[in-house]
Amino acid sequence: MNEQQLDQRGATRPRIVVGVDGSPDSLAAIKAGAWAAAARGGTLDAVNAWAAPVGYGAPLVLLPEIRAEAETTLQEAVRTALGEHPLIEVHPIVTPEAPAAALVSASDGADLLVVGSRGHGGFGGLLIGSISMACTMHAHCPVLVVRSGSALTDAQEARSGARVVVAVGQGLAGVELLRTAAQAADELDAELLAVTAWRYSGKRPDGRPELRDQARAAAERTLEQQVSAAFLHGRPPRLRTEVREGTPAAVLVDASRTADLLVVGRMGHSQWAGVLLGSVSLPVAEHAECPVLVVPGGAERTVQRVRSPAVALPAA
Repeated sequence: MNEQQLDQRGATRPRIVVGVDGSPDSLAAIKAGAWAAAARGGTLDAVNAWAAPVGYGAPLVLLPEIRAEAETTLQEAVRTALGEHPLIEVHPIVTPEAPAAALVSASDGADLLVVGSRGHGGFGGLLIGSISMACTMHAHCPVLVVRSGSALTDAQEARSGARVVVAVGQGLAGVELLRTAAQAADELDAELLAVTAWRYSGKRPDGRPELRDQARAAAERTLEQQVSAAFLHGRPPRLRTEVREGTPAAVLVDASRTADLLVVGRMGHSQWAGVLLGSVSLPVAEHAECPVLVVPGGAERTVQRVRSPAVALPAA
């Protein structure tokens, strides 16, 4: 599953992985993954996994009917999303594993993992499922989370005025996230909006207006410093910056309403270097009104990989 494909020159071809279960969100994910693969001249691994039945604490013998049903679901989903003759190379993969574990494993060495926000099953009140949540937390590559109502999956040509929004914080992760988002904006022929949130935590903001001004000014300095560090040879011509008052999650969800893609970082500490897993990232992934690209950070090999993620998707 993790073997890289080679082109005619022997060079490694980009590999996009998509989770498939036949749900409407997974059909949107197949379309998005196919566009990403086509944009990079890569291949698409379409993965359908299921948990093996368990009896008295031990896995039961897998019935041929179970595998046949999974294969049929995968074939029909790919056909529905991409037609009888996809323009990219699609590798169907059926595996008797827990879906989240199978997708995280498949993401090792991949350029992008695409998952639907929710698959079959789960609770009706939840907007993001346990599988997509686990993938955003543990995948080895950037993860694109889409839902069937999102843009970027149906039209054949990008519209003018497309926008990529990136959340910017402090440190190296913020710099690399800006570069990743700039690449995505270039592939989408979109403007790039870099956003930093700020909030005055005083109990009497009306009594000390100078403290509010200082908080906003500090956020503006952070944002400009990160932009300067990310683009040493000049800012992208279609880059805009904004500081917005509010909590990071609320600011990003609001920004997603006019975005075609929201790019956030996956970090494990308290800085807002993109988006943190937990109190910020979960509500963003759950409530954003556009596809969300979650980019892991921290490791050098990850930084090198995500400089150019395969996220070239069309806009509706």
